[in-house]
Amino acid sequence: MNRSERRRNEKKSRSNTSKSTTRPPSAALPVVSEEVQHLLSVGKKHHASGDLSNAVKTYAQILSTDPKQPTALYLLGVAFLQSGQHDKAVEFLQNSLSVFPNNAEANNNLGVALNATAKTADAEESYRRAIAIKPDYAAAHKNLGALFASNNKLDAGLDCYRKTVSLVPNSAEGHKAIGDILTKQQRYEEALESYLKARAINPMDADVLTSAGIALQFLSRHQEALKLHSQATNFCPGEDRHWTAFSDCVSGMTFSSTNDDLETSLLALLEKNDLSPATLMFPIVSALRHREEFTRLLDTSDTMSGDAPSFLSDIKILTQSQLFMRLLARVPIADLRIERLLTALRRALLSKMSQGEDLHNEIDFIAALAQQCFINEYAYTIDEEEQGNLEDLKYRIEDLFARNQDISPYLWLLVGCYEPLKNIPWKSDIPVPENDGQISQAYRLQVTEPATERELSETIPQITEIQDATSQSVRAQYEENPYPRWVHTSRLTPKPIKDVLCAPPLSFKLDEYTAPQAPDTLVAGCGTGQHAIQAASRFSGTKVTAVDLSLGSLSYAFRKTREMGLKNIEYIQGDILQLGKIGKTFDMIECGGVLHHMAEPLKGWEVLVSLLRDNGLMKIGLYSEKGRPDIIAARNFIEQGGYGASASEIRRCRQDIVAAAEKGDPELIQLCMRGDFYSLSPCRDLIFHVQEHRFTIPKIARALDTLGLEFIGFETPTPQTLVQFRKENPECPPSLVLNRWHRFEERFPDTFRGMYQFWCRKTAR
Repeated sequence: MNRSERRRNEKKSRSNTSKSTTRPPSAALPVVSEEVQHLLSVGKKHHASGDLSNAVKTYAQILSTDPKQPTALYLLGVAFLQSGQHDKAVEFLQNSLSVFPNNAEANNNLGVALNATAKTADAEESYRRAIAIKPDYAAAHKNLGALFASNNKLDAGLDCYRKTVSLVPNSAEGHKAIGDILTKQQRYEEALESYLKARAINPMDADVLTSAGIALQFLSRHQEALKLHSQATNFCPGEDRHWTAFSDCVSGMTFSSTNDDLETSLLALLEKNDLSPATLMFPIVSALRHREEFTRLLDTSDTMSGDAPSFLSDIKILTQSQLFMRLLARVPIADLRIERLLTALRRALLSKMSQGEDLHNEIDFIAALAQQCFINEYAYTIDEEEQGNLEDLKYRIEDLFARNQDISPYLWLLVGCYEPLKNIPWKSDIPVPENDGQISQAYRLQVTEPATERELSETIPQITEIQDATSQSVRAQYEENPYPRWVHTSRLTPKPIKDVLCAPPLSFKLDEYTAPQAPDTLVAGCGTGQHAIQAASRFSGTKVTAVDLSLGSLSYAFRKTREMGLKNIEYIQGDILQLGKIGKTFDMIECGGVLHHMAEPLKGWEVLVSLLRDNGLMKIGLYSEKGRPDIIAARNFIEQGGYGASASEIRRCRQDIVAAAEKGDPELIQLCMRGDFYSLSPCRDLIFHVQEHRFTIPKIARALDTLGLEFIGFETPTPQTLVQFRKENPECPPSLVLNRWHRFEERFPDTFRGMYQFWCRKTAR
């Protein structure tokens, strides 16, 4: 048993002990015979040792001769409770109390059993009876507090937990529960204080450390939070919650220094396949920039050439950084200086190869670079000399295969640094790599996975015709450039809808909303699957129908979904405008970054509303007019320069935009700070899209009113935005919320730099 499993078992044991007890019931009990006393003693020994089976047999033996023996009834009820047989627990605990009602412990445990069977009102009554019998009964106060908290009666729950810690000051569980309630109430300073009290009692409780770290994040104290999250992952490395919180903390940081411990932690985060590496890219780059040798390479990249004697040693420096190598293989690196460094190294490697140099020692770097270039879809510029050297290399490889001669993998990998191997005629002649290192990963990424997508594309149904002219143009764009291309994405821990939307940081008010147990969800415009996967893993029991115009995007999404083992997503090709033909309605609809690419966004939105059941929830993403001045400037730049939308034209335009930014154009400087600028498909989507509408909050308010939708709240990339807004607008009436958000965006135009993402609800008519 590893440390993580042992800690979970210990925690479970402590939890069971706190919720139920095998102590003799309080107050006086009827006198029992020596034989019954002996059997009770035997049963309790079995019980204490965890042998519930023999404990149950012993208690049953007593009841076979004395069916109303209260202690045996009580202990048998506790045994059933601890074994998860809640209905039986209720039966025997009630029988015990019918004989001896003045038993505080039996009333408390009956409350636990009733709560487990969803009889919350009866459970509350049982806890209150236990407290009436025994006012200083801390466990009953704690259980009543948990009941209130789980039913969103936060003030009542807080009172109960505070009573608990007044009776048992060293109750780490009680202090943590107080912190959890205060967090839900968005009282983060007080919550942190309670978490730190719990930590002082139990310094190695990873859950407490993570909760305290999250409170610190809400307070924008990221450096302090980072230390606690790091400790939590060290104490309990097998728990996803700690890694997710650690990743959320890091994603909002820029590091002012680095060290081996920090980079080891960042590497561990990057290696987690169920966390999105995209949010870690900027923090990791900020850390790497503080490595002296790394900075030197960035500073000298403009002068690097294939004749430079040091460039091979420079590659060795990069290869020795495991963090940088993994970053290359996992996410497009959105950094201009790193792009220039990698472009220069790629050019130097090709030049060296054309001179007949053996590059076997550089093969791991070449393989990692081939992965980076593939996932950024060959955004790097290429000059005429390189193009000639590349054509010579491709001819050389083709000739070697034609003569059945072996070739070194670095040759075909170098081609993969310039164009996708999936499109090369001789790709089937490449021997499948047997190792599981960088070479194998590059081959799988560029050859195996695209072949799988081609096979899967034949299995995806098309339920609607795509007749609208704009839809056809958009489809053509995404067939050519599926967006976005990704390696790993976040896979969330499923929770009930209200537990997600009503908890911090969203903290939506959904008191009148009844969530379905198994919600049917539509993701309209799912692209390459990240949105559908996150929707499918975010809410418990949900079944997702994911629709997109582009078969290429859907094939990518289907492959990634299958790799992640998700079974609750169905992919369909179709046009939102024709989705009325789908033949079903939905409890929840998510449509992010799609409507603003339609000729008439409101028409598409109307179709989606018609598919949403009454009181159903909808999440919409729309571009903000105020959040995109750099995009507007770029689109004007493209129009004035007459740039086309081909790959070569996008590369040329990117270089011209960078040159204009370096001359001081403020809007284009901001554009160069967007991650999507550094990959071909995202860049095309960002500034070359065939159709783009932008919205304002007043325009959204009018659309919601027209469509009969009730605004619930914005979902922002960082929780600090929501914290700040609510701090400035406490107890804001729902009728004024959008107006206040409009004022907020006027003051902070970058608030919705990505897009507006908001939840709304269809009101019954």
